[in-house]
Amino acid sequence: MAETDHSGPVPPGPTESEGRRLLKFVRDSREILSLSLGSVLFQEGEPCSGCYYVEEGELLLTINSGGRQLSIGSAKSGHLLGIASVVGKCEYRCTAQALRESKLTFIAAEEMKDYLRQRSDLCLATVERLGEELLELTEHAIRPLRLQPRNPKH
Repeated sequence: MAETDHSGPVPPGPTESEGRRLLKFVRDSREILSLSLGSVLFQEGEPCSGCYYVEEGELLLTINSGGRQLSIGSAKSGHLLGIASVVGKCEYRCTAQALRESKLTFIAAEEMKDYLRQRSDLCLATVERLGEELLELTEHAIRPLRLQPRNPKH
């Protein structure tokens, strides 16, 4: 039996070895999805069925606010989408739409949670990454909104 190639973009995290172990787990999941330009992977508010590792491509992440769609960033090769919803046991918190043709690996929510339960080091790395993403979101999406008054005075 040939060994699976686990090379590729390593998910962001504290150490490369932790990222490589997570990448091996993701690749062993074997549920590959292809998205064409403009296809929606999931929408804000939909029940979370699992997370997605971006193998190739790029997805735009948006939220709805006051009837407007706001960009909160993008997910590129090596990103793990939906992990916050898996860990938080909640619906997807944003909409993910393909900016170009993309290839993703799907990991069912329960399978991902079981994996993290068994590997406390990777669980901590995941939580640390979620914290980094929250700080990034605050810096690039939330903070600029605060610079504008909520109700401009005439």
